[in-house]
Order: sequence, then C-alpha cells, then structure tokens
Amino acid sequence: MKKSILTYSALSVLLLLVSCSKDELESQVVQADLKNITSSSAVQTSTAPAFTQLFETFGGGWTGGDGAYSIPLPDGRILWTFGDSFLGTVNPDFSRPGGPLINNTFVIQDGNQLETLYGGTPSNPEAYVRPWDSSTDFYWPGDGTVIGDRLYMFMLRIRLTGEGGPFGFEHIGTDLAVFSLPDLQLIHQREIARTTEYLMGVSIYEEDGWVYVYGTYSSFGKDALVARVSVNDLDLIQHWNGDGWQSGFDGEAFMLTEDGSNLKVSNMFSVFRYDGKYLLLTQQDFFSNRIMLYSSDSPTGPWRNPVLVFETPETGGDVFTYNASCHPHITHPDKGMLVTYSVNSFDFWDLFEDARLYRPRFFWMKAAGD
Repeated sequence: MKKSILTYSALSVLLLLVSCSKDELESQVVQADLKNITSSSAVQTSTAPAFTQLFETFGGGWTGGDGAYSIPLPDGRILWTFGDSFLGTVNPDFSRPGGPLINNTFVIQDGNQLETLYGGTPSNPEAYVRPWDSSTDFYWPGDGTVIGDRLYMFMLRIRLTGEGGPFGFEHIGTDLAVFSLPDLQLIHQREIARTTEYLMGVSIYEEDGWVYVYGTYSSFGKDALVARVSVNDLDLIQHWNGDGWQSGFDGEAFMLTEDGSNLKVSNMFSVFRYDGKYLLLTQQDFFSNRIMLYSSDSPTGPWRNPVLVFETPETGGDVFTYNASCHPHITHPDKGMLVTYSVNSFDFWDLFEDARLYRPRFFWMKAAGD
C-alpha cells in the first residue's frame, strides 16, 4: 500500500465534455423543465429532473448521502461517491423507518441504473473505504480520476471530537486510495498529509503536463490553496505561494481575488475550464444558500467577477445546503453542465421524517447566450 500522491496524474478525462444525459435518462421525464431558475448576464440555470428521479431511491442500496463527486469511468459508467450515507429502505411517503448510516459509499451509474458499493455485509454494512491504520478514523471522499486501469482518489481523513453536536468532528489530513478497474477494488492506500490546518484534493484539474490539486485552509471562511504535480516528473510537487511556485507549503500560500484579498470558498468547490476561461464554483460560505461562480485567466487566479449562479430554495429553519460542485464531464446539449449541492438538517431526526432532505439536488448551468 505504498503509492505516492505523485502517481495522481493525467486528469484530462475530467475535461471531456461528454454528454451523460443519456436518452434513457431524459425519457423518464415528460419534458425537462427549460425555464430559468436563476439567471444573470453571464449564467443561466435550469432544473435537471432526470437526475433527481435517478437518485430518488427507496431501497436496495444507497438511499441518502452528501458530498457528491462524480468520475467518468472508461467503460461509460459514472462513479458517484458520497460521504455519510444511508442504506436500508425508504417508505413511499419518503419517511425513513431506520437503516444503517455508514461513512462513505460508491454508487455506480450505468444508464438509468444505480449500484451501491459498501463494505461489510448487507446485515452489518461498513464504509466502502476505511483507513488501514485506525479503527476510529474514517473517510469522506474527495476528488478523483482514472489513469489507465486504475482509479485514484483523494480521501479526506476525519476524526470525531465528541464536541459540537452534529459538527463534533475534525479533518486530520488527506490520504490517497487507488482502485482497480473495472471492479473498483481497493489495491493501495497511502498517507498524503496529517494536519488539521488544511485539506488537499477537494478539487483537481489537469493542463499542459501539470495536475492542479486544490484544497482549503481551516479559518473563518475557508481560504483556498493549490499545488501542482508534474505528469512527466512524478517526484516534482510545487505549491502556489501567491506569486509563483515553490517546493514547500509555507502555510500562507492562498489563492487571491482580483483586489488582492484571500479567495473565500466552501469546504467543497470545483475548478474547471470553459470557453477559454478558468472557472471556480463555490458556495459563498459553508452555510450560505448562494452558489457563486468566479473566473480567471489562470488556474491559480486571481479570481474575479463573482456571479451569483443559484440560491438554494431549501435553506431555512433547521435545513441548510452545502457542498456545491460542478460536474463538467456531464453535459446537456442545450442546458450546459451539471451542478449538485447537498441538503441536510441541524435536527438529525428530520432525515427520518423526509429522506429527500439528505439527497443531492441537481441543476444545469450554462453561459447565457450559448
């Protein structure tokens, strides 16, 4: 289980704008809702009801989770990964009679079919991926990609603190997990970093022989970090220091906005390229209902022209939304790229009264005028 982070390369598969809005998916709905939910001079959004229906599951596997990443697999399937996930059953009225809650699941989308991967047994399920060196730490998945016949994925290592109620946990580092294909069996795990200060691998992007690995720094309002790995020299890692690249992380190497201030992001954000621009999608902060889109001429920033993409309608009372993420490899010919965000409640028992509270929401995003 000794494979370096430096094997994490060739992320161009994430940039292939292959349309995964397959005919059989779209045919499940009478007609996709083409009206704008939110619009600005730069961005238009519209609903994605086929994906909502796809993840409206009632049993036989995953029935709820957060932190939705997606990775296109070579055989045309899509791998969705989730953090804390419910299994078990959901009643027709969306109430949840019970069921296990495990720390992560892999869900494979093959057309309009979903298959859930988890560890343990159906009667005693466990997280699909667990740390090799601890029975108490656990993982929430980060971003990942396919290289050859392997899937490489950052795993965010979490530890419970016993304080803070539903937020009684802390991030203690990042590991790398490597899986075989097509069966997605774990074959390697390796420590990347042990620190409570920053997390790497919440988003990744590849260009011109470099793999850009993005992360967050723990502060009031997350600061954004970026490192890069050479595809041609896997021993070469560089960290952005605000002006250029250096060999080590100095603890203050944050991405900036156009006015020179630190860019503030949520725990999960996305960096990708579209129409000649680098774009960064994030919620304004962890509990904000505002999803923002920044642009830049460089994958390191400075980031400018923040545009309000969407305001999550679920936010209010105990319900909050978070973990907005763009999936640039999932596109619709008329409506653009797929975006997801997570929904949750400060009252844990709400998730049993209505299972839909703890499922991703989906919408399409495109540049106005496209």
